[in-house]
Amino acid sequence: MEGWKLVVVSVVFCTTFYRHVHTFEIDLTIEIRAGVKECFWQHIKRESSAELEYQVIDGGDLDIDFTLQSPDGRIMHMETRKTENVLKVNADVEGEYKFCFDNTFSRMSPKVVFFEIISDYDDDEDDDDWNINHEEVVGMVDLTVEEFKNLIKVHEARDRNIAEANFIRVNVLSAVQLFVMVTVGLIQVIMIRSLFGDTNKTKPGLKQKT
Repeated sequence: MEGWKLVVVSVVFCTTFYRHVHTFEIDLTIEIRAGVKECFWQHIKRESSAELEYQVIDGGDLDIDFTLQSPDGRIMHMETRKTENVLKVNADVEGEYKFCFDNTFSRMSPKVVFFEIISDYDDDEDDDDWNINHEEVVGMVDLTVEEFKNLIKVHEARDRNIAEANFIRVNVLSAVQLFVMVTVGLIQVIMIRSLFGDTNKTKPGLKQKT
C-alpha cells in the first residue's frame, strides 16, 4: 500500500475465557504522509462486534480525519481533526468494513497514527475448547501484560513528541524575538548616526554663508 510506512506491527491472537467466543486483535503504528488518505479493511461477521481505537502520536497538531464505512457503502462514522477516539462497531452486515485516516488537509506535516482493532467472533466448535490448561492461562496473562506495556509505550511516545514539539516552538520563538530585538537596535543606531551626520555636514555651510 502506497503512502504509508509501517513503523510497528504487532498482531495478537488470543482466546477469551468465554465459551465459543474468540478475539482477534491487531495493533499498528503507521505514518501517513501529508496530503495522503490511507484506508484499511477488517472482516467482521454479522451480529459480531469490534472495537477500534486510534490516536495521533506525532506530527503537526496531532489531528487526523477519520471515516468508517460499512460493506454496503454506508458511512457509519465520520470525524474531522480528531486526536484520538474509541469506536464500537456492531456489525449488522457481514463483510469488509473500511476505515480511513485522511491527512489530505495537511500540506507539510506527516502524521504518525497508532490504532488497534479488537474483533469478537463466535466459534462453532464443541465444548472441548473450554478446557484450558495452566500453560494457556499463563500465556494469556503474559499477553495481557504485554499489551498493557505497548499501550503505555504509545502514550509515552506521544507525550515525548508533544514535549519535543513545544521545546522546538519555544526555541524558534525565542530566536525570532532575539533577531527582532537586534534588528531594531541596529536600525536605531543607524538612524541616530545618520541624524548626527547630517547636522555635522550642515554646520560648515552655514559658517561660510555668514
